[in-house]
Amino acid sequence: MKQDQAKENPPILIGYTNRLSARAGENIEVKVSSGLSSDYAADLVRIFSADPNPNGPGMDVRPVSAAFEGTYRSVAKPSRPGSCGIIPLGNTNIAADATFSIRFQPRLLRESPQVLFSFLALSEGAVSVSIQKDGLKLETFAETSAAPFAFEVGRWYELRLSIASRGLHLVGYFVETGSRCFEVKTGRLRGKAAFTKLVLAATPQPGDPSAFTSFFNGRLEAPRLLRGEQLVERLVEGHVLEEEILAFWDFGIDIPTSNIRDKGPLRLDGTFRNLPARAVRGSRWSGAEMCWRHAIDEYAAVHFHEDDLYDCGWETDFSFDIPHDLPSGVYGIRLRCDNAEDIIPFFVRPASDAKKARVAVLFSTFTYLAYANHPRGNFDEAYVKRRSAWHAYPNHPAEYPGFGRSLYNFHPDGSGIMFSSMLRPLLNMRPGYLAYVDDRGSGLRTFPADMHLIAWCAAKDIAVDVVTDHDLEAEGSEALDEYALVLTVTHPEYQSARTLDAIENFVVHGGSLGYLGGNGFYWRVATSGAFPGAIEIRRGETGARVWEAEPGEYFHAFDGCYGGLWLKNDRPPQRLVGVGMSAHGDFTGSFYRRTDASYDPRFAWLFDGIDGEIVGDFGFCGGGAAGFEVDIVDSSLGTPPDAVVLAQSEEYLGEYHCVPEKIVWPQPLAWHSSQIRADLCFIPKPHGNFVFSTGSILFCGSLPVNDFKNNISKLLENVVRRGLSGR
Repeated sequence: MKQDQAKENPPILIGYTNRLSARAGENIEVKVSSGLSSDYAADLVRIFSADPNPNGPGMDVRPVSAAFEGTYRSVAKPSRPGSCGIIPLGNTNIAADATFSIRFQPRLLRESPQVLFSFLALSEGAVSVSIQKDGLKLETFAETSAAPFAFEVGRWYELRLSIASRGLHLVGYFVETGSRCFEVKTGRLRGKAAFTKLVLAATPQPGDPSAFTSFFNGRLEAPRLLRGEQLVERLVEGHVLEEEILAFWDFGIDIPTSNIRDKGPLRLDGTFRNLPARAVRGSRWSGAEMCWRHAIDEYAAVHFHEDDLYDCGWETDFSFDIPHDLPSGVYGIRLRCDNAEDIIPFFVRPASDAKKARVAVLFSTFTYLAYANHPRGNFDEAYVKRRSAWHAYPNHPAEYPGFGRSLYNFHPDGSGIMFSSMLRPLLNMRPGYLAYVDDRGSGLRTFPADMHLIAWCAAKDIAVDVVTDHDLEAEGSEALDEYALVLTVTHPEYQSARTLDAIENFVVHGGSLGYLGGNGFYWRVATSGAFPGAIEIRRGETGARVWEAEPGEYFHAFDGCYGGLWLKNDRPPQRLVGVGMSAHGDFTGSFYRRTDASYDPRFAWLFDGIDGEIVGDFGFCGGGAAGFEVDIVDSSLGTPPDAVVLAQSEEYLGEYHCVPEKIVWPQPLAWHSSQIRADLCFIPKPHGNFVFSTGSILFCGSLPVNDFKNNISKLLENVVRRGLSGR
């Protein structure tokens, strides 16, 4: 089996919610697609453990009474990926004596057609232009004309289509030279009705005008509609009179939104569908400015992809009015039909006027979106065998590419995926989902791995509330008010400026923080009120990355801010939590060895009940508490001078490498080796509070070992008890 292997999959029962987090007393909407013939049943469950390993803590999912519990009709709903632009033309009559021009840059060429634009008529006919590997086609109702031409990926072209009663005349030009490259003509329009809609980068599916097909993979820029036949010299920039312009859609306007703005007299505005990439270089990009806000005209292009997906757009099957007294925790909407089951997780916070716990667990929902539906390329026979033997979650992203991909994947044209959204099924954010076939543990990542911490809290009878990145983004530091201690989960990698501010303010004002992961506070993401539920990333010129934004495209479209690493935004994680990412490697865990500093009487409370100098040489993630992605202290990057390293990891299995941002010149092998470790550190704070950091993404995987009776569990218990004594 291979990643994104094309095959027929069995009917699936799957769903998503309109939000990942809600307070008790609020409402959450549930959207379900079922390709099964029977009605499906829905109920509410509370999730305490999401590990399907039969030798581990197991799955712990407990039913909870809910008003929506019952059966619902199965309806299969399509996901419909693919971005395009839709512009209603109203009563504008452009069926004759007009010229349409547009610039385009193909990024993918194939045998099948990719539509650059379509003019739709009331008669359900259309005029469209498409490109493919060997040329271009002009289709007008029942007539098709073609021009052979060898397009080049990455080159800018301009099309000029003359629409006249005697027929259509299409000419193509090289933008950089202005020379003609192809020409196509058709016969008379034969009195067809006026055009009512312009669709960019796609065309409607036959028989279903709300769905689109034949998506263009590439960039479009500067579509214009002019009176008369302006085919050649007079359409060259600067030679068109203002009174000749019917419409001029300027993609440089409203870049942070889905709006298509018309600067012409008719104000024929439109909308982009499924979040194509904006704030990208157009044909006029000079390289003089690297920020789109400083040179709008040079970034007035849009990059479309056939697999863009912002919102599946499914109708709501039912809503859940969360009871005011429902305890804070991790819950799930459980769907069942025949032998199929899906559990859609969501997080419930206390009602705004309810009493809060003293400890909050901060779930990394931005990171969940970053990794959403990442197939990892490991879907093979061994994976399927393990999944079946453990009765793990049965759906893998490689089997269902139609639900969109992660920020670690590429579009078909080779460009990196910049946007991710919660408004679609998130297959790997499911209890029981396996990321790896882990011979030393359970092979869990992100959400299922994070639930080891919730299972531990339940086993230790530690009352906690849950809060998410989305809550910090919405409410800032107020979301953490009244808590004495906040514990992160295993991988708080993706952060916005607002989430970082909230955590920093919490610590500054006396709260204690337990950073229980690795590779945290690493990448900067942006959010947008125009696209609720979505995040954007622009991966910069360094960092542990699988793709890199193109030159001049490091600034987010959503907020106009510089993207990339938080380190390169001068907010290194060492300032906040004392440690920052230093190395990454195979999914293998090792142990910590206590340092001499850990025996200082000041830390006797922390190691109370812990014997020996080796800590965490066991675990359900990679077989040990320290490994996979690890962080170390670094005073040059802001580790506070009073930070104390209490333990360091040793003896990794497999290959480990330093992160590229730490390598500014070839370093000796010994230097590289010194960077491959996890530092467990403690930072005292002025109000008697503290920051405790584990420096390892695998730390929480050790908590459940031996029925939660082990030295990692005891260490964290001591941290929590001390945190509860403050504030």
